[in-house]
This record gives sequence, C-alpha cells and structure tokens, in this order.
Amino acid sequence: MKALNEKEAIVSHIKFATYLSVLVVLTLFFIHSFLKTSEAEISEIKSKTSDCEKIFSTQTELCDDIEEFFTRYRAFDAREDVNAEFLMRSIVDRKMEITKKISQLPTNDVKIHSFMLSRMNGFLRVRDSISVMKKEENRVKEDLFMCNGDYRKLNKQKRTNQFLK
Repeated sequence: MKALNEKEAIVSHIKFATYLSVLVVLTLFFIHSFLKTSEAEISEIKSKTSDCEKIFSTQTELCDDIEEFFTRYRAFDAREDVNAEFLMRSIVDRKMEITKKISQLPTNDVKIHSFMLSRMNGFLRVRDSISVMKKEENRVKEDLFMCNGDYRKLNKQKRTNQFLK
C-alpha cells in the first residue's frame, strides 16, 4: 500500500535534507570564520602587548638612567677629590643618552621623562646653589668654632696673667 501523498512526502524529505545540509554547511562556515577572526585578533593583541612591553621596559630603563644621572651628580657633593671634568663629561654623555632614548619613543609615553629632562638644568642650578650654600655654611661654622676656641684661649691667658700679677 502506497500512501496517496508519497510524492509530496519524498519531496518534503528532500527539501528537509537540503535545508538541513545547507544549515550545517553554513554553521560550519560561520564557526570557521569566527575561529579565524579570533586567531587574527589574538595575534593583534599579542603584537600590541609586545609593543607595550617594549615601551614599558624602555620607560623603566629611562627611570633607572635618570636615577643614575642624579647619583652621578650627587658625587660632586659626596667627595671633594672627584675629577670634576671627567664627572661633568660623563653627566653630559648620560644626559645625551637619555635624550636619545626619549626621542625614540612616542611623546605620549615619555611625557614625564621629557618634562624632567627639560627642567633638569634649572633643578641642577638650584642644587648647585644649595651645595655651595652648604659648603659656605660649613666653612663659616668651622671659622666660628675656631674663633670661639681662640677667644677662650685668649680669655684663659688673660685670666692667668691677671691672676699672676
């Protein structure tokens, strides 16, 4: 016994199978496209991350260089027997290296470092003035102690001379 609508049932089954096949192929295509897009995004994120890591490491190096610069500059105050010409040359060389590193990076990434470098000369002049004033203060203190000691000796001699008379 054949159904009266057998032809229609076969056509419906074929339509259903076709639709199902098309939907499965489309689903696989969309999944494949999504995975390829994600892979491209991940590679882009990795490249941006490596760029940011390079910038961060350069910024860290700049901070260390600036700290070393000030440490070298403090050597003037720390010791009197320092070779001033050699030290100044090394300070200028270090400043030029810092400037070169700053110029290689985007301006947005080194704003603080650029600001510090631009204000460094004024800061160093103020530091020099303070250093000179401290040295002058120490010299005056030493002179005062020496004068005070001499004054006491003179007073002591006067008293002993008056006592002996």
